[in-house]
Amino acid sequence: MANIWYIQVNRYCNNQCHFCSNPSNGNNITYEKWVEIINDFVNRKYNGIVFTWWEPTLSPNLPKWIQYSTSVGMECRIISNGMMCSNIDYVKKLKNSWLSLIHFSLYSHIQKVHDFLTDTPGSYSKLLQSIQNALKLWIRVQLNCVINKYNQDHLDKTVRCIAKIFPQIQHFVWNNLDPLMMRKTDVALSTLPDFDIASRSLVEAMSFLERNDKTFRVERLPICFMKWFEWASTETRKIVKDEERIVHFLDDRIITRQLWKYWTHDKLEECKECDLSPICSGVYEREKYYNYVKVVPQKVTKQELENIILKIKS
Repeated sequence: MANIWYIQVNRYCNNQCHFCSNPSNGNNITYEKWVEIINDFVNRKYNGIVFTWWEPTLSPNLPKWIQYSTSVGMECRIISNGMMCSNIDYVKKLKNSWLSLIHFSLYSHIQKVHDFLTDTPGSYSKLLQSIQNALKLWIRVQLNCVINKYNQDHLDKTVRCIAKIFPQIQHFVWNNLDPLMMRKTDVALSTLPDFDIASRSLVEAMSFLERNDKTFRVERLPICFMKWFEWASTETRKIVKDEERIVHFLDDRIITRQLWKYWTHDKLEECKECDLSPICSGVYEREKYYNYVKVVPQKVTKQELENIILKIKS
């Protein structure tokens, strides 16, 4: 099992993404508190740590945290918007602290779309420079993408474009938009995706990556929208492998332990007729936000279901 700890090191950002699920609140974590958390993490025998939300590179202590965590045997990675890493000298600091992996958030290969979603002109150009800087310094790069209305029809084109520019990138992650805690402005709510449209370009993207021996994962999307790639669902993998993760929030939630049951969301009446329901998470936040989503029950044999489970376990 790969049990991961996600830690919010701060809650402020140099982008203003319309669909941000952890909006800025000005909170920050002290170095002393950080050491306390990491020591607890080590005692729990977790496998890795992710510095995240929202924007860890704005914390002056980040290199020290990475170095300390690595020294006690933890695999460290960060999730970043790429604004700070466009400066090669800053990336060198991360490299010298033993960081080996960065997840950069890219929403579209179309500059206008990416900059609109981040609400930060020039963010696309800086992100591409950040990717180049990290790869130049032999830091592994993976890409995260939030599925939303403004990129739902060209997820495959974005992947093809990035694979051509940066063939070194081997892993891609899509997160279906999380509307629960994002700003409730008209623009933010306009980003909610059409699952049917997104599914078509997502399956094309996954097919392209599979043909090119690259890996990928998808979160918060019912697996009836991931035909032939059900095994790539983050929730399905957590359910099958009985994995957990702990998230340290800088708000009222503080530390949240997310067991496999956390990965099961709302099920519709149609889900009762679906043979994949036992390993499917359902529809996240269906009643309040995704009430327009229509699921399609899938019919598979017991052997086909077992093959999905075996692929995940292997």
